[in-house]
Amino acid sequence: MPPRTTPFQSKHCLEFGLEIVSRDQHGNPMVRCNFCTFEGRDKVEITEGGTRKRKSRVDVKYFTKPFTPLNFRSHLNGQHNESWEAYQQMSTSAKKEYFNDKISSTNTLHVHMDLTSDSIEYTIKAPIVDTIIGGLFFNAEAIQEEDCDDAGEDAASAASKKINKLAKQKNNAMLLFKQGERASNGAASYTVVIKNTMRYQLAIDHVGAGMSFKQTALAIGHAKNRAQVPKLAGINDLIVGQYVRVQVAAGDGSTHRGQSFFDLRLRLYWHGRLLNLHLVALPMFDCHTAENMFNMIVKLLDALFPKWRAKLIGVSSDGENTMTGRHRGLVTRLVAAAEYNVMRVWCAPHQIDIIAKKCADRIDGGTWIKFAYSYTVYLRTQFNLIIEMGAKCPKKTNRWVHLGNVLKFLKENRRRLMTHTEEDRPDMLPSDAWWTVTYAIAPAIDAINIAFAQLQNRSLLMAQQESHIIALVATISTMFDLELIDRVDAVAEEHENFVRFETMRIRTDHLIILIEDQGSMARDCFLRLDVADKATVLKQIVAYAETLVIELQGVRAERDDSNLPREQDAPPVLPGQLVGLRPAHFIRNVLDPHRERILRFWSDVDIDEVEENHRQLVAAYNNDPILRRTIDEHDNSATFDDAWDVAPHQWLHLRAFCGGLATIFPNTTSVESDFSILKWEMDPNRTDLMHLSLEGIFQAKQRVVLQ
Repeated sequence: MPPRTTPFQSKHCLEFGLEIVSRDQHGNPMVRCNFCTFEGRDKVEITEGGTRKRKSRVDVKYFTKPFTPLNFRSHLNGQHNESWEAYQQMSTSAKKEYFNDKISSTNTLHVHMDLTSDSIEYTIKAPIVDTIIGGLFFNAEAIQEEDCDDAGEDAASAASKKINKLAKQKNNAMLLFKQGERASNGAASYTVVIKNTMRYQLAIDHVGAGMSFKQTALAIGHAKNRAQVPKLAGINDLIVGQYVRVQVAAGDGSTHRGQSFFDLRLRLYWHGRLLNLHLVALPMFDCHTAENMFNMIVKLLDALFPKWRAKLIGVSSDGENTMTGRHRGLVTRLVAAAEYNVMRVWCAPHQIDIIAKKCADRIDGGTWIKFAYSYTVYLRTQFNLIIEMGAKCPKKTNRWVHLGNVLKFLKENRRRLMTHTEEDRPDMLPSDAWWTVTYAIAPAIDAINIAFAQLQNRSLLMAQQESHIIALVATISTMFDLELIDRVDAVAEEHENFVRFETMRIRTDHLIILIEDQGSMARDCFLRLDVADKATVLKQIVAYAETLVIELQGVRAERDDSNLPREQDAPPVLPGQLVGLRPAHFIRNVLDPHRERILRFWSDVDIDEVEENHRQLVAAYNNDPILRRTIDEHDNSATFDDAWDVAPHQWLHLRAFCGGLATIFPNTTSVESDFSILKWEMDPNRTDLMHLSLEGIFQAKQRVVLQ
């Protein structure tokens, strides 16, 4: 039997002090070390010249395949030496009773009170501290250049105060980092020592949960008093701020309170899992040009990982010209700096947002949307009506999904709103034509909002995105029963049974049924219109539906070097997609375009294994009905991890290769989420929050994932 599949033998439970705690879907056990559970690991000191290279740990050891006595003995000799030697001398009956009266070490107070090893030491590369923290977060030169164009002594004085304040903050922040010893290769580093581990970890946990520095200090103080834990004493908001800034060391732009930030996130494949991580939110002191943003990113990535140019596989952003400009845009510059092909992505939800707003703006020459906005403004000022209804009309903003919320409110409260408006402002009363159009297009708006939610999923993959867009187009086309007509026969196609606009038409009776489907109110509004108004309204609905469908058909996140839709589809990365490819097509269309990049980090043998894994996957899908049914059950909403976990220990090279391809962001949802956090944390009561502390809050929120 191969060594990697050595099964667990039940006799080893007693022989090595082990316990089976769970089994996976294939019946394979997970085995726990009872010495770790009930006694904890040995406390050791790291001494110069000693054999021990790492500090002692406090976690419990779990064993999985292969279950070899060698692995058990290695752990017991290294982590429980004294107890293990004594255990081996016991009789069988004594071994059976050894753990019976013991309490789990995690349930005892002393495990949290150990003062001899209660410290954490971080070793940080010098470029991270000098370039990123010292340079990018505290860039006094950029502030001076930004303010030098302002005329007058007042402007110069304000700039001087700003620079002095920043210099003081920088000095305080840099005091945390102590110069460490140079490595054998001459690389410089800094060290940070946390002398109270429990207090530090609690502080980071509380900040990550959304508490302010003051609230965190108070909460830990209360915990110290209630639980009588002396180690939690002596904390305040300044210490919490230091802890958070330490956490920082271990492409979109937004402005808040006059300060611009550049937020950068990354996706990476790590040990079989796809991770979506916040990298950094840097303050922007310079003008928001593509060149300045590019230089800042290069400094950041060079300090973090000098080989990033060979690793970069995709860049995603919104459609702003500074980001996606075909000549000097930020994405264009990053693609040019990369060593291999990079996929450019223009966030599909942003494209749909532009299309949806444009189509709404064209209804009735813009009159429909203008009235919707003015009517919501009027309703939001009717305080007596708001008190009486117990609800306030949502605010119409530039966000497309907000329009759907507004129309839903207006439809649900139509009777009460109409009565109030007729009594208070008859000139603001919506017309029957306006209501008819509103009811008719509301289902399409709801469908778009549902697609928005699907396309903004953080775990969405590029290979899944197109199917959601196609489904949206099909839904709207079916909803309105749109039919294509031949341009040559345009004159002949004019008929009272159809309402036509440019290249498409809808049956008149279907349009009327669509309106009546929205309820008797919609039907009555339409029936009150005269013949001319009915024809006009139906024409507007058809024009809206046709324009919307045609524009949505052109949505494509993948862009070429000119920022135009790219012809090639995103590569397949899920088992359900890969089983539909012949091995020859997989090699030619999926593997070969990335072969040169992969050879930079993998061997020829690894690439051969990728090809073999794909052939094995296809064969298993064709020959194993249970596996085939499991793979087929995963739809386009399945995550990368869930889809590949149908066989977690098989086809590992293929999974890793596809994991790299899957790291390309299909949207900018995560970045927008970061800015929501930023605006929440930088409220008006925290005007002195340092940019470095703000970044520490971001890192605290994802600390569990990083661990």
